[in-house]
Amino acid sequence: MNSEDSVNSGSKEVIRKRIKAVRNDMDRDDRAQRSKLICRRLSALPEYVNAINICAYISKGNEVDTRLIVERAWADGKHVYVPKVYGQDMEFIEITDYGELASGNFGILEPVSDDFEEIEDGLMFMPGIAFDHSRNRIGFGGGYYDRYLARHAGLVTVALAYEFQIVDKIDSEPTDIRPHIIVTESEVIS
Repeated sequence: MNSEDSVNSGSKEVIRKRIKAVRNDMDRDDRAQRSKLICRRLSALPEYVNAINICAYISKGNEVDTRLIVERAWADGKHVYVPKVYGQDMEFIEITDYGELASGNFGILEPVSDDFEEIEDGLMFMPGIAFDHSRNRIGFGGGYYDRYLARHAGLVTVALAYEFQIVDKIDSEPTDIRPHIIVTESEVIS
């Protein structure tokens, strides 16, 4: 079994562990270059161009750098919302600059404000560890996005992922919500 086969097979926990290890081994320049390509590909999508509201997470560690697309969204005159966790749920709060964020749950930057809005339409970025070509997703295991999206079905969802995060097959649960689109540095899966 070669290393690609080992990343592409196994249980959700095995896949999660293997993909995290590959992602954590990325160097800063590789992450920056791949993130730029993903941002460029995403910003050309009609779903981005036509969206007024952007629900974005703030990337952490070696995740695809969402700051690039957040800054692009502000420059494009879009409203940018980021999540804040409240117990087992999360809400999205508009920010206009990074000074409105502080370290929150799981060490992730969250809005200082509690002034959340119900966002019924727009584009939401879904984080994840791994995805397949059927758009199944392995998240971080908390179910926050699945619960939020069950209440906000009007949002178009897009996952930002490195090509190595795309695996052969992911078994899904009935409560799993798949992103509508996955954008990597080399392809758009929809």
